[in-house]
Amino acid sequence: MLRPVNMSRVVVAGSKDVISPVVEKLHELRLLHIVNYNGNQPEFALGKPIGKAREYSENLIKLRSVTRYLDIKNKAPEKTYPESQVLSEMDNLLNNVGGDVTATYERIVAIEAEIKSKQDQIRALTPLSILPLPLEAYHGYDSLATFVGTAVTPVDADVARVSPVNEIFTGTAKNATYVAVFVPAEKASEVSAVLSEHGFSEVSVPKLEGSVDSAIASLNGSIKSLEGELVPLQKKLVDVKKQYEDLMLATDEYLSMQVSKTEAPLRFAETDNAFVIDGWVPSDQYGRLKSELESAAGGKLDVQLIADKEADDLVKGGEDVPTKMDNPGIVKPYELITRLFAIPEYKEFDPSLLIFVFFPIMFGMILGDVGYGIVILLILTLLKKRFRTEGWQQLINIVMIAGIWSVIFGIFYGEIFGPLGLWNYMVGMLSHHEMIELQEMGLFFGEGTFGPLGRLGPLGIFPLYRLATNAVLLLIGVSLFIGVIHCSVGSILGIKTELNYGEKRHAYFERLPVMLFQVFFAIALLGLVMGQMIMVYIGAAVIVLSIVMMVMGPEGAMGLAHVPSYVSNLISYLRLLAIGLASVGLAYAANQLSFYVIMPMLSGGATNSADFSILAIIVGIVILVAVHFINILLGILSPFMHPLRLHYVEMFTKFYSAHGGGVEYSPFGHVRRFLKA
Repeated sequence: MLRPVNMSRVVVAGSKDVISPVVEKLHELRLLHIVNYNGNQPEFALGKPIGKAREYSENLIKLRSVTRYLDIKNKAPEKTYPESQVLSEMDNLLNNVGGDVTATYERIVAIEAEIKSKQDQIRALTPLSILPLPLEAYHGYDSLATFVGTAVTPVDADVARVSPVNEIFTGTAKNATYVAVFVPAEKASEVSAVLSEHGFSEVSVPKLEGSVDSAIASLNGSIKSLEGELVPLQKKLVDVKKQYEDLMLATDEYLSMQVSKTEAPLRFAETDNAFVIDGWVPSDQYGRLKSELESAAGGKLDVQLIADKEADDLVKGGEDVPTKMDNPGIVKPYELITRLFAIPEYKEFDPSLLIFVFFPIMFGMILGDVGYGIVILLILTLLKKRFRTEGWQQLINIVMIAGIWSVIFGIFYGEIFGPLGLWNYMVGMLSHHEMIELQEMGLFFGEGTFGPLGRLGPLGIFPLYRLATNAVLLLIGVSLFIGVIHCSVGSILGIKTELNYGEKRHAYFERLPVMLFQVFFAIALLGLVMGQMIMVYIGAAVIVLSIVMMVMGPEGAMGLAHVPSYVSNLISYLRLLAIGLASVGLAYAANQLSFYVIMPMLSGGATNSADFSILAIIVGIVILVAVHFINILLGILSPFMHPLRLHYVEMFTKFYSAHGGGVEYSPFGHVRRFLKA
């Protein structure tokens, strides 16, 4: 689980007579991660497509243009089709249905463009209604120059100065002055210069006839007619999409598979008579790959396992060993978080299992409310039915597991929709006398109880009221403890990773000192808090030793520049407390505001809940629900992002992708979704 699957480098060589069945079998097996031939060996050429590659490619392009017109997107399959049905309906789908869709879509585009053009004309014409001219008066002159637009200041005098022969019409609308200036053509340049001095901005006048009002009315009529034609065409595309969506996705899948198979030889090396395929296969699947391919080729093919030393030489030469993450089903969703950061390199550790262990605990520690956890689980159960693609399912599963931990921590905290919320009424609470007694003893961790069991745990700390001083101090220690464990696991894996790469100096004088520094810094801090000076002295001694080891490391004295970050890494885990307290505070404020401020205030100062008015209760509940709803939304986002940050920044940097991201194992083949196996 922590390590990717062991991979073996293989070479497949065979006669070109059997290239088609070999490609078919490779596609079916989905075992070989093909290494593309780069043409660096003169005796081999790049392979050529086989079969109906061109036809399949053209059909796929045609189909995808149709699916784009219908706005068909990838989705979880609702229906699967046998290949025989796809093949029988493909011609009708591509030519008849596709041709009809294309023609309809093009007509819709043309109508929308025409509507937009007419709307632009209306916008241009509207202000011209204040000028006393028919539209044909603005165009069609050989000896006159026409200027129509807006001017900041009056233009009459200056136009008359450069062109005594002129005709000027002026009108004002919406704080803008519109002018239409007619002058002899030979005076056009001089008049243009004069108009620019008055802030003239030209307006394009559509080449229409009649009055402005009649032209606008005619354009509006045309737009209404076009919109009447547009609506049934759009409905037609919606109906076609509803009828053929799944079949089109199945056809796309079929054509994609055929294109992949027929163009696969472009990734091979070949001669006139033979072909060679390089690739990687999971070591435990090599025997199956060899027997299946040799059987499919009828003895005209050989599959050879490359020796480890030769494979290592290829890797040193720049070839990447693909990484296949291997995790049990419950851990699989957390590969999403791993991929968001980087695919682990082949010799690195896969952190998905660690995320599965730490992430939900951190989420639950921050949110920690039975009510919120249950609401999140209910919401995600509904979303799980709506969003059925793999990525969404993984994300929902991650948050659902975290929601379960929120309920668990909510039980430890005694919170149902906030502290002093429903827990005390539904489960139980201490008497006032018992609370006073605990406060005087300095052992007050909360007032909630586990019903007849009372308060549980050492010193009776559970349920833990997070706003109590003792609880805050306890959670500070727990947060730092989690930080030490989390970072130490990262450092241990970092040491192992460096050793896997043969980097002993990096392992023992870069990774190891970080772990020693952080662990014994925490021990020294704990010693100070507990007054155990022996712990302080031991911690200080090891801290000094770790600093000396850093100086002896690859970065030398410059490595000391990272020391403040090692301290800040641990302090960063206090966000597990701080973000949680913010959520608790908001929930507490919601309860107090509704029941102890709003309801009494709107009930004339009544202090007994039985005296609250109906209006006060309704307003109080609305405010209560609204604030808790906002807090739940924040309670999903913040507890997700902050643990994610602790993994990516505080933990991953100690062991993960120090040598750059890996290449994910991507075997040649296809997982059928819309096509039946």
